[in-house]
Amino acid sequence: MKTVKFIHIADLHLGKRQYNLTERYNDYFRAFKWIVNFAFNEEVDFLLIAGDIFDHKNIGPSVLSELFHIIQNFKDQCFEKLNRNIPLICIEGNHDNPVYSTHSWMSFLADLDLIVLLAGEYNKESKTFRFDKYSDKTHRGGMIEINDICIYGLPYFGSFTDQLFPAIKKAIPKNGSKFNLLMMHFGIKGQDKTKPGVNITEPLKLLHENVDYLALGHYHKQYALPSENPWMFNPGSLETNDLSELSFTRGAFIAEISGKEYYQQQITSIQCDNGDIDPTFIPNRKFISISSIDLEKTDNFDKSIDLILDKLQKGGVPLHGSKPVLEKSDLNCPIAIFGIKGEIGYSRLEIDLNKLRNAIKKKFALLDVRIFTKELFSKIDQVQAGLDEMTIDEIEKEVIFSIIEEHSQFNPIKNEVVALMDDIKAQLTQRKPNYTELKEQMTEWCISNLDGFKRPSKIEDPIIEEELEEELEEEREILAKKEDDSLKGGKSDTEHEFNPFDDFNLDLDDYIDDGKEEEEKEK
Repeated sequence: MKTVKFIHIADLHLGKRQYNLTERYNDYFRAFKWIVNFAFNEEVDFLLIAGDIFDHKNIGPSVLSELFHIIQNFKDQCFEKLNRNIPLICIEGNHDNPVYSTHSWMSFLADLDLIVLLAGEYNKESKTFRFDKYSDKTHRGGMIEINDICIYGLPYFGSFTDQLFPAIKKAIPKNGSKFNLLMMHFGIKGQDKTKPGVNITEPLKLLHENVDYLALGHYHKQYALPSENPWMFNPGSLETNDLSELSFTRGAFIAEISGKEYYQQQITSIQCDNGDIDPTFIPNRKFISISSIDLEKTDNFDKSIDLILDKLQKGGVPLHGSKPVLEKSDLNCPIAIFGIKGEIGYSRLEIDLNKLRNAIKKKFALLDVRIFTKELFSKIDQVQAGLDEMTIDEIEKEVIFSIIEEHSQFNPIKNEVVALMDDIKAQLTQRKPNYTELKEQMTEWCISNLDGFKRPSKIEDPIIEEELEEELEEEREILAKKEDDSLKGGKSDTEHEFNPFDDFNLDLDDYIDDGKEEEEKEK
């Protein structure tokens, strides 16, 4: 088998404007430019992108334009210097396109021949997969072969993923001489404890009989599983998307495959830098994390500000005028993060975070500063002084978990419920949600997770049972009276009462916008 070299990345999240900062928007593109330049210098055979090229399915023109120029320049450089193409082989992640949708910006890029978009097709009736060979004419397909490596790809399937492994295994032929590589977008449970993931079940393990390299995306943490003789690889994100990721190893994998046995594989991790310091690392925006600052010994907020400024300087945050001078576009111009804590002897009303931020930015050469106040308590007000703002996603997650806690039967599968809610939200926020597909997905989910439900115990309170029985008896008497009046040809007592539902048929299909009416108008 000819030696093949490739790079595996995922979760670029292009278009993200973290903290609403223009330079953070640019940082994600900088990381991707570094990777394509690295791929060119290494003269790899192809570059895998396992989902979430974009941060959101509804991207702006500037995001698409910037990506177009990066890829086109890369392709031109390859043809000019290497006299060949280095294909970007991609799948759709949950941020690129909602579950079951038919068209996206990813398929548009494929139509322009900028990327190879792989999408094996799933038949819900027969519960089978089909991986058609990728067509250069239609720019569609589920499999492409490059130098004795068969590359298969699937889009994001969300909470239904763990039910698909037997069908995937059956659809991918077991090769004796060729190397099978499968691209999917899901996380392995336990690798990121803040997110629901897929368990390493027997069907997933058996998939390895037909798949030599499982190229994953979705979790922003780098890992290779199992620890001995790994075959499941997740590179992690190319840039920091959330402060919780600062402790993660993230980046890319570069692999050289010269045969199917593991001693003939060389898979190396490429890690992200904290700043732009080590040329062998992927340059990222620098974050400086300062230990929580205790304000208990200060008796007013001005003194607290002085203490904080002193702690930040001792913590290594660069001052204005320090050398080298750091422009905001310089990745070494940091974002500082710290918390303030303690029992303060003044009112929480004296705390002015904007005043604190302005004082910090006036003294230090920073791109931004993030301050956390959850551990701050006012002895005067006898309340927690936390002023942290929660994102919409954080609020949604907190609400969902609180609802689950109120219904104990969902506790055994709470992570699966959260994943399903994410899928439903992705569908319903589309301009034209596919309600039929969503209904089928929810039905499949309920069937597959039925065993995980903890059934609520039978109502045993005799008082409640008596009340229910009384209500049922009243309903029976009303129905019996109506039937009796009808047989006698008389009118019931309620015949002339106003009923808001008398004059229309309550059919949900009349109220669901399936786009058909708009399509008829266009015709």
